[in-house]
Amino acid sequence: MGDLHVTVWGDGEPAVFVHGSFGWGEETFKEQRPLADRYRLLLVDRRGFGRTPPRDGRVDFDEDADDIAGLLEGERRAHLVGHSYGGVVSLLAAARRPNAVRSLCVIEPPAFSVVRGQPEAEEIIALVAEAADAASDPEDYRTRFLRAFGFSAAGERLKMKAFSAAQSSWIERPPWEATVPFDELASADLPKLVVRGAWDEAPVEARERAGRAFGAACDVLEQRLGAESAVFAGAAHNPQLLGAPFNDRLVAFWDSVS
Repeated sequence: MGDLHVTVWGDGEPAVFVHGSFGWGEETFKEQRPLADRYRLLLVDRRGFGRTPPRDGRVDFDEDADDIAGLLEGERRAHLVGHSYGGVVSLLAAARRPNAVRSLCVIEPPAFSVVRGQPEAEEIIALVAEAADAASDPEDYRTRFLRAFGFSAAGERLKMKAFSAAQSSWIERPPWEATVPFDELASADLPKLVVRGAWDEAPVEARERAGRAFGAACDVLEQRLGAESAVFAGAAHNPQLLGAPFNDRLVAFWDSVS
């Protein structure tokens, strides 16, 4: 583990949080800080994000999953929460160390391998891949990535951690290459929750493109994992940023398995 940076808030039952692309632990899960009143929150910075230095080569969900599995081994059974790319990482890590995980919550993971062939999945895969190929620098990639999702995005100057996060996101191994370990996860004595935004306030293009693609993947995950489902109005890809509504649902889930 060594140089993997983990921000710790609070004390009590441990909960490990894994961020997605373009973010880092404290940035992605800043609205979850009130949970530290009851829980020990461990906010991971994946390799190349936040305060964790990059590894050689590209960012890879399998290597990130090894990091998270190693972290879980050092904790008493922990709740595991993963957002976006971090949700894919968390699915893999939980399958590696199911006995170390108290519960698993994934927030809109781009596990598009489970919906290959569906038009909504193929469209967003093609557009994100095109954005990575066409980008000239990390800032340009972030702009193209957001447009691939269907959001209007102007070029933006990024500073420090945000620039590093964009740079690392640009070289991430595509998450749709991940094989979701359904058999291992379904057989584990491990409660699961799949969270998504309703995309009700997102631009129409984003709702019809990214919202449908993430929704299709979440549908399959819920069914094949026997997971609970939570959908948040007023949110798109980041329902955790709603704060209290998300936190209340997460705590209710955690309390149900404690």
